Amino acid sequence: MTTIEIVLPDAMLQEMTFDPVALAGLAREALLIRLYDLGEVSSGKAAQLLGLSRRAFLDFLDHYGVSAFNAQSDLESDVRNARAIVG
Repeated sequence: MTTIEIVLPDAMLQEMTFDPVALAGLAREALLIRLYDLGEVSSGKAAQLLGLSRRAFLDFLDHYGVSAFNAQSDLESDVRNARAIVG
């Protein structure tokens, strides 16, 4: 797996109530939701990477103000999955 580094000022981190592990989780969550919103990742893949069911991920999108309806990304993913099953 690839690691992405985010550089923040120490003073900013000292003012936050998040510990570094919780902050890393929040950043990962926000990144995957944004990638879903941009159509770069399907809801199923984002859910899998976050350790959620697809339904839980779709429900969680509202917390970020992101529409659960991202037809293009999910349609393409569904077509790929169907083709893989059919052979």
